[in-house]
Amino acid sequence: MFYFGQEAWNWLVAVYLFLGGMGAMVMAISTLVHRLKVYGQDNTQLMIWGNLTGFAMLSIGSGMLFYHLLDHLAVWNVLLGVFRKPDAWIAWGTWSIIFGMIWGLVYTLPHIPTPKFLGWCQLLKFFKWFGTKYAGPMAWGTVFMSVFTAVYTGMLLQSFPAVDLWHNPGVPVLFTVSATSTALAVMLILQYVVVRANDHELRHGFERLDTWLIGIELVIIAAFYFYLSQGTSNSLVSFNILFSDPIWLYGFIALGLVVPFLINLAMVTHKIPTSGFLVIVSALLVLMGGYILRHYMLLAGMYELPYPH
Repeated sequence: MFYFGQEAWNWLVAVYLFLGGMGAMVMAISTLVHRLKVYGQDNTQLMIWGNLTGFAMLSIGSGMLFYHLLDHLAVWNVLLGVFRKPDAWIAWGTWSIIFGMIWGLVYTLPHIPTPKFLGWCQLLKFFKWFGTKYAGPMAWGTVFMSVFTAVYTGMLLQSFPAVDLWHNPGVPVLFTVSATSTALAVMLILQYVVVRANDHELRHGFERLDTWLIGIELVIIAAFYFYLSQGTSNSLVSFNILFSDPIWLYGFIALGLVVPFLINLAMVTHKIPTSGFLVIVSALLVLMGGYILRHYMLLAGMYELPYPH
């Protein structure tokens, strides 16, 4: 057998997977904390900034995928894929992104003051009315589609049986946990830098939850280590690529997971006082690790073929 690395999915697709999963979960979390009035707070400003940030991330990520297409008109084949090939994850994921973005924006619009120069726009008035009247369905539709999008980013890779690194049930779990963790990191940055509301309970809740998620991610990476090192020859090729690369070892595992985990753990257990600076540093490291994870998961995806004659 011989092995070769795929070159079709480059860093543009890694950005798409990163921004897609993270942006979707930012919208899900923002909508949930507002709809449920978590900790009895209003959370409207955080919801607005979170949903607009998530919308922007999904837009940029989808734009990266569209730019990556050699034939840009082929995007219609992706959209119609749910009818032509119902098991095509990229088709279902594309629709979940579209609906999640639309519903999240419609849910958010009624809470944003209308600028004077848009006061004449009847379409904007309609969507504000619609978002107010059907706030519940818009909120839960946004949450469902956003969570589905985060899971889909891992299912997309898991659907390739020729690559052992990708074709295992741990990939969707890893990508979903990472998407949620990076989304919480974005929410914390928004809270400390942009919103600056008196929502200390919510911030501490996010910090505790992200600490758990980073810990779970470390356990999953450890499982991947043993799975790949004890697996097939295909798995061993991916194992050697990942665990001999300093960016994966030190950029992702050490700086992207271990360091923010220790910082967060020290703050949530009150070993050190909670500091906005440390929270932001930890969040930025989590974001860096989230991208490196996807970049190297694509890079280390090795196809296995019989020896050519």
